[in-house]
Amino acid sequence: MERRRSVLLLPGQGAQRERMAAGLYGAREEFTAPMDEFFGRLGTTGARLRSAWLRPAPNPELDESAVAQPLLLAVGHALGRAVGTAAEPPALLLGHSVGELAAACLVGVFDPADIGALAAARSRALEGTGHGGMLAVAAPEGQLAEELGGFGDGAAVGADGTDVGANGVAVAGVAERTAFAGVAVAALNGPRQTVLAGPREALAAVEQHLRDRGILVRALRSGHAFHSPVMAGAALRFGEALAGFGPRAPRAAAGTVVSTRTGVAVTEDQARDPHFWGGQLAAPVRYWPALRELLDTLGRRPGLLLLDGSADRSLSAPARHHPAVRDGASEVVPLLAVGRDAGGPADARVFAEALHRLGEQRDHTGDHTVVS
Repeated sequence: MERRRSVLLLPGQGAQRERMAAGLYGAREEFTAPMDEFFGRLGTTGARLRSAWLRPAPNPELDESAVAQPLLLAVGHALGRAVGTAAEPPALLLGHSVGELAAACLVGVFDPADIGALAAARSRALEGTGHGGMLAVAAPEGQLAEELGGFGDGAAVGADGTDVGANGVAVAGVAERTAFAGVAVAALNGPRQTVLAGPREALAAVEQHLRDRGILVRALRSGHAFHSPVMAGAALRFGEALAGFGPRAPRAAAGTVVSTRTGVAVTEDQARDPHFWGGQLAAPVRYWPALRELLDTLGRRPGLLLLDGSADRSLSAPARHHPAVRDGASEVVPLLAVGRDAGGPADARVFAEALHRLGEQRDHTGDHTVVS
């Protein structure tokens, strides 16, 4: 029987947690080595990041993008390296925000030795772009377009860059729409999980408006309006910086990165284009549409093993409701412990259980099907 394909899911800003995956540090050499290499190449900055990573909650420092972004990149890369070394490279990789950059490093678009420098370049590109934020909302994109009257300018900014509010009935008044100016859809994380981003004051107005209407909202741990037009300048700067790293076509045997911008496999031309990766900072993350497409097309033939690399299992949460997972054709396999056990010895136990599950499914042909 044909084996299930493995899909590595890697988190981005907002999903960072204190001591995320730290239970693997020192317990799994295949995880520890790339983390130590990352910290070592950054010198004193690396030492500070290591300290911030290993500090238990509460740790407000982890809300800072200059801390969270490098750690998410390093942990995501090290987790993928650990899976690939202890079992085999995942057939498919799906990264959320900076998780997609970690996926690009895993398949050879960027040299793993440059992880530290990549993180530093991303941090430099973000300089001067603060005073923004992100808001997770328990509502679909279409409902928000109607509730917010087009996010402040009469035309909602959809996750594909199109006007999604033209046919909607705006319930927000002119004054409210003005207060919402600059807020845009930043990510689609599930059927009813939408992230908004924008300037701090406008986002606060949106938050109050939605709360008044009984819609659940939660501020994410971010001081930037990632994946919104506010980040256009940072995206351009980051793309220019990435050109110096010489992005390459992915190694065929390393797995396939499925882009959360396009919903399909990253092409060789896209992989070589530094602005494809840099532009991600200002482009909406279509995470759920991309994951749903994988489940719709490959979820039952022969099925998928979804390796959730998040410290809160948020990446696999929407998939659990998909028919392919509900009926058992595809399966969610967590890589890390959650709750009070997260960041401690239980991480190593959960990771070992995931490796065992992968071993049961292992196909010795080495065939990694590419999605296009």
